[in-house]
Amino acid sequence: MGTNKHEKILSVASKLIAKKGYAGTSLQEIANKVYLHKSSLFHYFKNKEELLLTILEKTVEEVDTNLEKIILNKRLSIEEKFKEAIDNHLILLTQHLDVVNIYLNETRNLSKKYRAVYLEKRKKYGKNFETIVMEMKAKGYFRGLDTEVVTFGILGMLNWVVKWYKTTGPLSIKEIADIFCRMLMK
Repeated sequence: MGTNKHEKILSVASKLIAKKGYAGTSLQEIANKVYLHKSSLFHYFKNKEELLLTILEKTVEEVDTNLEKIILNKRLSIEEKFKEAIDNHLILLTQHLDVVNIYLNETRNLSKKYRAVYLEKRKKYGKNFETIVMEMKAKGYFRGLDTEVVTFGILGMLNWVVKWYKTTGPLSIKEIADIFCRMLMK
């Protein structure tokens, strides 16, 4: 039950913070939505800032865990790994739009210490993605291009999808991922 309540708190807090902002969302409001007394929230999180950090960390850890599995999958060619990595990124990005919104608008509310923790996890994900780009380069893709710039360029392109993608649009996120892969591998 504790884990389910923990997940419910994260879900409710994500939605509220994405909609109302970090400053505009109170712990009391979160507690009310999950049917807890405000003081009971402190059983799950030390404070509001730790709650924000946990929301941000959870998604980056999920996308990175999936990426690590893709990298280690010996049955996939590098082209398949690249496609899987792009699919993984875009699918999780669109599944966690609230968290993306929080990242874009609320990371500044983290203390220097907590921001460093979060950014270190994002950096790890970037380095893992760069591993795939390096393998692609070894196969002749991105010839003569700086690996880090290519990685940042791809991740920037993928992250920008949240600004224009509509679930009701003519293409699914998998179709968009396929277009991106075809663009990048030509």
